[in-house]
Amino acid sequence: MSTSSQFAQRARQEYERMSRSGRMIALLGVGLLVVLFWSELIAPISASWGGAADEISNQVDRVDRAATQAAAQRANVVAYGPMVSPSQRANESQAMLEAVNAIMDEFGIRAYEFNESSSTAKVGGSMLTGIDRIKATLKFEAPEEKAIEILGALEDSPELESINSARVQQGKTGRLNLEVELTIEAWIRGGTRR
Repeated sequence: MSTSSQFAQRARQEYERMSRSGRMIALLGVGLLVVLFWSELIAPISASWGGAADEISNQVDRVDRAATQAAAQRANVVAYGPMVSPSQRANESQAMLEAVNAIMDEFGIRAYEFNESSSTAKVGGSMLTGIDRIKATLKFEAPEEKAIEILGALEDSPELESINSARVQQGKTGRLNLEVELTIEAWIRGGTRR
């Protein structure tokens, strides 16, 4: 017989010779050894595996969110056209102001108001992920034909995405003048070029 089988047989004989309470104590001792073995060796290994699994799950979630955001931005570009955005929001704002100044100067309009604001773009009640909208209000007064030409020049300007709203009424300085108030927009992708 091998040594391990002799040891097992001898342990069994000793166990059978014990009293009932001795057997209970021996079983509790073996149980305690199993618990100690679990807590000292197996539990830390399983905890580290659990932590590694959580980290992998978090990485997968981050990749999924990035893929979803990229898909949403691609869908926005398909729906609204490509966006060329500068490296900083201030550059886009300056480009919008310079375009308006150049157009108004071209048509000889010196007295006009230009006020800018910005917001996150919303279309159909849902936010467009990562897209900011620069809005500006432009007010001026000009003769009818010149006012129409200015509107056309603003619409054709590549620095302006759209004229969101326009209010035209008879001017205060003369019957043939129009007083125009426009809301113009430029959209940028979170203020950074991607």
